[in-house]
Formats: sequence, structure tokens, C-alpha cells
Amino acid sequence: MKRSLNYQRIKIFRVIYEVGSIRQAARRLGLSQPTVSRHIAVLEDELGFALFAREKGRTEPTWEAQRFYSETTGLIEGIERVENNVEAIRVGEGEALRIMSATSVAFELLPKALEIWRRKVPRTEVTVDSGRAIEQIRAIRSGFIDVGLAGSVQPQAGLRITTLREEKLVAIMPSTHPLASREFVDLEDFAIYPSVLLSPHAPIGHTVMQAFERANVTPNKIMTSFAPSFAIGLVKALKCISIVDSLVYRALANEHVTARPVSTKLCFDMVFIENENTPQRRIVEAFKDAMKEAMG
Repeated sequence: MKRSLNYQRIKIFRVIYEVGSIRQAARRLGLSQPTVSRHIAVLEDELGFALFAREKGRTEPTWEAQRFYSETTGLIEGIERVENNVEAIRVGEGEALRIMSATSVAFELLPKALEIWRRKVPRTEVTVDSGRAIEQIRAIRSGFIDVGLAGSVQPQAGLRITTLREEKLVAIMPSTHPLASREFVDLEDFAIYPSVLLSPHAPIGHTVMQAFERANVTPNKIMTSFAPSFAIGLVKALKCISIVDSLVYRALANEHVTARPVSTKLCFDMVFIENENTPQRRIVEAFKDAMKEAMG
């Protein structure tokens, strides 16, 4: 019956063979001499032949040891190569992570998450782009990106969607606007004051429009914006009101624009989008953890 050879014992044997001394081999390996001698005795028993002979106080390899050393050279080099490759896999060396995020995330949250993530996988290349949820999904299905960060994406075939956190929506207006002195803004106020609303074809805009419909409110809309970041600039320029996510407001807030809570609770889920058919990757999971940490 064949016995399985132990890699560690083979490595010890090769060090003894190379330095010509059990004492020196033990020092190089960081082991005690008795431990090294015990490993060699077990290996000789497994092999069925002696590896070393004591000649005038020296450790001399036998003829069989010379042949065994030659036979194991390729094995050791192969295992060392695998060990090095395992380390490269662990730290993500040679891999690339392609991210597309909603503009709400791109200003503040994503950079913070990437800083945390880079400390965990410093040798991984990353590419960042921005795009709406529909663009992210299209890019994921086409294989152009690895992950997407968007708001309130409904479950879809072929996608792995993970909710990171629920984010609040807030009403924004110029600091001099009549609603700026209020503690809360009501949905009914949007029927009175001119507003810039996010597109109902975008996740946040869809959530807001559903809220208006449930409240039987027809907003006084003068313009539509696909991006929450545009809405902040338009609110200032047009002296109107809007509803955006708290993330983009915090990132772009200035003394000219202020935010107030909406009396009707409005929220959206910040989600992480992946291709369901792609195996989970350590660097992606590390990025997901970094996003959660950045969100607090």
C-alpha cells in the first residue's frame, strides 16, 4: 500500500541535503534539531530507504537521497509557485474591478469606500464610471462592468441584487424659499410651488411619483432631471423645489440650497448589482464590505 508523502518533510530533507548539516538545517527552518531528526526518521520510514549517513561527524546523503532530491526538485518548485499564486489570488493581484455607480454615490460615499477597500486589496486595479441603473444593468449583462451601485432596483432574472442600506429622500429648495423656514415639507406643497422632479423612469423619480399618486397630488413640475445632482443646481437657478436623496444633498450642499424632511416618509434602497452567473470574488465581497463600512 502506497503512503502519502508529506510536503513539509520533503522540504526539510531538501534543506538538509543542501546545507549538509541537520544543525544548520534546523537553524534555517526555525526548528529544533530533535524535531528535524524526527521528521527525517519518519520520512525514511515512509520511503523505505535511508537518506543520510553519519560519516566522520558529517551528515552525508545516500545514493538514494541524491536520486530522491533530483526527483523532488520539480515538485517543490511547483508547490512554491502555487504558494506564490495563492498569495496573488488572496490579495487580488493581477485582477481588475470595474464599477459603475449612480451619481448620488460617486461624490462622497464611493470614494470613501474605495479608500477603505484599497487598504484590504492594495494590488488590485479599479475602474470607476457613473451611470443610471438601466445603464449599469445593461453594462453588467454585456460584461463591461463587474458591479453596479444604484437605487431601488427591482429583482430581475440574471442579476444578483444586494441591499446595502435604506436612504432617505429629502425636499430641497433655495435657502431664501418660503418652505426653508418650515420644519417639514408636505407633498401638497409641490402642487403649489414650482418644482424640478427626477424622471419617473429613474428609481428615485419612480418612488417620488408613486408617492404623489398615492397622495392624489399633481405636482407643479416645470422641469425633469434624470440626475439628482442636476436637480440641486436647477433648484438654485430656477428658485424652485425638488426631492433628492440625502447622499447627493450632503455631497453637494452649499449655503444657497437647504433641505427639509418630507412629512411623508420617502426612502429608497441603495443596492449592489452583480451578474448572478458570475462566481463570487473575494475582491468584490471586500468592496461590498467597504461600502457598508463607509455608510456607517
